[in-house]
Parts: sequence; C-alpha cells; structure tokens
Amino acid sequence: MTMSDITPTDEQAKAIKAIVDWYGEKGRNEFYLAGYAGVGKSTIAALAIEEIKERHNAKNIRTAAYTGKAASVLRKKGNESAQTIHSLIYLPTVDKKTKELKFVLSEASAAADADLIVLDECSMIDDRLADDLRSFGKKILVMGDPGQLPPVNGQGAFTRDVPDVFLHEIHRQAADSPILELATLARKGERLPVGYSKNGIEVRLLTKETQELIYRQDTQPICGLNRVRWVYNKRLRARLGHGGQRPLPGEKLICCKNNHKEGIFNGGIGRLVSVSDSQARGRDVYSLSVAMEDLPSNVEDLLTDPVHFNNHFTEGKSEKVPGFKPSLNEFDFGYIVTCHKAQGSQWDHVTVIDDSIAFRENKDKWLYTALTRAESGLTLLTRP
Repeated sequence: MTMSDITPTDEQAKAIKAIVDWYGEKGRNEFYLAGYAGVGKSTIAALAIEEIKERHNAKNIRTAAYTGKAASVLRKKGNESAQTIHSLIYLPTVDKKTKELKFVLSEASAAADADLIVLDECSMIDDRLADDLRSFGKKILVMGDPGQLPPVNGQGAFTRDVPDVFLHEIHRQAADSPILELATLARKGERLPVGYSKNGIEVRLLTKETQELIYRQDTQPICGLNRVRWVYNKRLRARLGHGGQRPLPGEKLICCKNNHKEGIFNGGIGRLVSVSDSQARGRDVYSLSVAMEDLPSNVEDLLTDPVHFNNHFTEGKSEKVPGFKPSLNEFDFGYIVTCHKAQGSQWDHVTVIDDSIAFRENKDKWLYTALTRAESGLTLLTRP
C-alpha cells in the first residue's frame, strides 16, 4: 500500500491540514503532533510531508529519533534515511592536540540543509539537545505519546507543552494488534487478562517456571524497580558465565548519562569492547571502550564511575566518585532495563515484568509505556 492509497479520516485530514498550514507560516518553527499508540501519527506525518513537498517545494526532509533502537524501527517501517538525533546535528571531529574523537555541533551536519526535521519518540529530549536542534533555525515536526511515563530530570523539552494537534482515533489496521489491545487496556486502567494469548503475545503469571522466559536470547526484558533489575542482571550474567562485579568484554551495557561530546546518550545500548582500571580522586574507576549500537565506531577511553555496576552487589548502597559529576561517564549492565531507561526505544520482542503497582498514580502509564516498547512480540509477566 502506498500513501496515495490511504484515505484519511476527518480527524486525520484536519491534522494534515494543520501541519501543512504551519509549515507555510513564518515565525513558528515547531509543531507538536500528539496521540496514543495506533492513531497513525507516522502515517499522518508522511501524508503531510507529501503535501508540503508539493505545495512548498520542500525536498530535504530529515527524520530522527532519540535512540538507535527507535531509529532502527523507523527504518524497518520504510523510512530508510531515519537516524539518531545526535548523528543529525553533531559531527565527529578529531582534537588536534589530544587526537581524541569528539562529537561537536556543526553547520556542516545533516540538519543544516534540511527543509524540515521530523522527530519521533521524542519524550527523552532534554533542553540542551533541544537547544542544539533549534540552533539550526529549521522547521521541526515533533511526534509524541502523552500516554507514556512523564520524562524525568528536565527532559521532554518538546513535549511538555500543549500539543498543536491531539489524535484520539485508533487506526483501523492498528486496532487488530494484540500489543495495542493490551496497551490500550493498560492505558485505561483496566485489568489485563492472565492467560491471554494471541499471535505470540502472552500474559502470564510470574512464577518460578515462567521466569525462565526472561532469560531468552531473543527478548529484551523490562522491569520497573532497581532491586528487580539487580537480581535479574546478575542471573543473566551468571548464565553467560560472567562472575564478579567487574564488567567484562562482550557484555551488554546501557548508558546512564548524556555525554554530547562523545556522542553517547542516556538509554543507549552498547557492547563492552575492553575495560581497564584507572583512578579519579583516589578512587577506582574504569576506562571503557564501548561499541554503541548507533555509532559507526567504538567510543574509546570512557572514564566511567563504577557506581551502577557496584550497586548490583551492594543493594544500591554504592556511592559515586565525589567531585567528578560532570566529567565521569556512567554505564550499567544492560541485560534487563527499567521502563524509564527503555523510553524512546523499541525491540522486536519484549518481556515485561509487571512492576507497575510500585508507580502509584503513574502505574497505568508505566505499564502502557513498557508494553509499547514491543514491536512485534511481547510477554507480560504479572505479579500473583
């Protein structure tokens, strides 16, 4: 099916018109298109872009997402040029003195010649990244899902305002998705049926037997609580033959803090290439080389506070190296991740440990967010 075969509903047609009219306006560079999963935000944006190209002779449309996983999903859906935001606006530069590779904001980056920048899965964008995007002076179409967990630590620079258009109607084709069916029930606060099984999508009780599903190689486990994450990360490492607190080459890691110069961002996934010991303020730290999933080459010599690794063995009582908050990187074992860290990403198959009750007034948003991280396969393990 091509875009010309799609007949928009009245709500969708109004949204398309609003986007096209906005593009032709002067002085307002941002448009926020909001809607829950299944309302067709990407389809509507694509139809609007086609009309923008015809009416306003826009040729260079750049689509980007916060994480490499999200950009990969967009490419699978047909947007072959989708990329991460940092690869859109930053360029790798070698420091003449230190010979280190750094990522810097550049007028020669892909964003500089864009007629329109389209941002998807954008709730994780913080103010600094947003300011760098805005510095190019381009029109920016932002898509977001208000049903997801509220962003933390000042993030959501594009999505904390009232949307220009809020879509409510679930797209007819999407309504048949069992993932969307469960996610919609979760968003509405309704109980998800234990024993549900449809097209490989399952809801089961978390038991000694069913927890084996968490250890599969073809799934990304998601939980809500750090104490749960610590337990399963250790178990998953043990099954791979990894012992001790020290991260080992080949292990799956997750970045826990932005470092714009190095091109690494909170929530990014990578594989540890090498690790060596170093010192900072008389405390032991690691120097890591990491192959991030969304970067073309390894990121070298990342001085890293071991606090997140150590927390798995100290029940969260480890302390950060004092006085180095701005300069030390933060990584953690990434075999199982929290829902907050998973925001902005999607995986082919996700196994969710239902910790939603711990999030009180946000419990429905937590579960909805966790379920919608699954692209095609999902197992939900609920608490007895």
